[in-house]
Amino acid sequence: MKPLSIYLHIPFCVSKCAYCDFVSYKATFAHSVEDYMTHVIQEIELYHKTLKDSEIKTIYFGGGTPSSVDAKWIGRLVQAIKTHSVLASDCEITIEVNPGTLTNDKINQYLAAGVNRVSMGLQTTNDTLLKTIGRIHTTNDFIVTYQALRDAGFNNINLDLMFGLPGQTIEDIYHAIDLIQTLNPEHVSAYGLKLEEGTPMYEAYNKGLIQLVDEALEREMYHTIDTELAKRKIYAYELSNFAKPGFESKHNLVYWRNKPYLGLGVSAHSKLNGIRFGNAMTLKTYQEKIDQGEKPIVSEEIIDTEDDCFETIILGLRLNEGINILDLNNLYAINFKEKYRDVLSTLIMEELILLEDETVKLTALGRDLANRVFLAFYPDK
Repeated sequence: MKPLSIYLHIPFCVSKCAYCDFVSYKATFAHSVEDYMTHVIQEIELYHKTLKDSEIKTIYFGGGTPSSVDAKWIGRLVQAIKTHSVLASDCEITIEVNPGTLTNDKINQYLAAGVNRVSMGLQTTNDTLLKTIGRIHTTNDFIVTYQALRDAGFNNINLDLMFGLPGQTIEDIYHAIDLIQTLNPEHVSAYGLKLEEGTPMYEAYNKGLIQLVDEALEREMYHTIDTELAKRKIYAYELSNFAKPGFESKHNLVYWRNKPYLGLGVSAHSKLNGIRFGNAMTLKTYQEKIDQGEKPIVSEEIIDTEDDCFETIILGLRLNEGINILDLNNLYAINFKEKYRDVLSTLIMEELILLEDETVKLTALGRDLANRVFLAFYPDK
């Protein structure tokens, strides 16, 4: 059986964050949620042939806010996957949750469904900043929810942390680190703010209503997070992700290692059998296609070998372990050192990468200038 990972998009939220450009909707009407979830189960059935030949290594419920909907649907979706496939004995099942949307009953239903990993948005411990970015929780709400997860038995929890927020200071970062030390999570994801077109924060910035931190402070925040988490034995293993040894995100490693995955739900994307494809971006089109017995795919692209090689290189370089040259040579029938001789020579001279035996990885400077490194490997067509 072929290994496969599954992403399920739950596009409902209590309210939308000011920086978010993901496809999501307010979970206002229960029947809308029920109708959508029923269609996702039908979409799973449309992939019966793919699923029956696969062993599911990871399942990830993202959004939106999956914890904003009735927890029964999480169990039903997992069961629908089990009906058509086999879950690996160590299958990692992650759900994204937010404080203010979680109850003890939901937590228990997640455990009963087999969920064994939780990802929760802390973002910042500055309650004023939380309001600025449109979060509905306070720091205290977060702590209470986190403790409820621990009390229920969850022993694999990720916290999301944001830096580079308007008005954020280096002291805010240290306060967040102090809370992380107290809570002692297994994993931390740290993301710099990116203004996406069409979001309220993007519009506010264009109108001069908010100012972003300068690049030097943004980098100082990142390095502080990296250094301080390492002191607490939470180590960087990817550009934006930190974990205790053995608690690296199995699902996200699938993406970074450019392995196959199936995306289910509105706006979800997949990579299977050398093809990248995406689902309808609106609920209407998504559900209409499924009602017609069709997979809700609206875009499809055959990935040529050179593009796939490039993606494997840049995704692999995001990882601290880097890329294994022998594996790359075998996978794409190339001589990596010869093909990229000039690129490697330049990047080594600029101290952006290290070439050690049969491994290429970013230096500390290369991590700061990662996009520059990635572009250097871009196929010249």
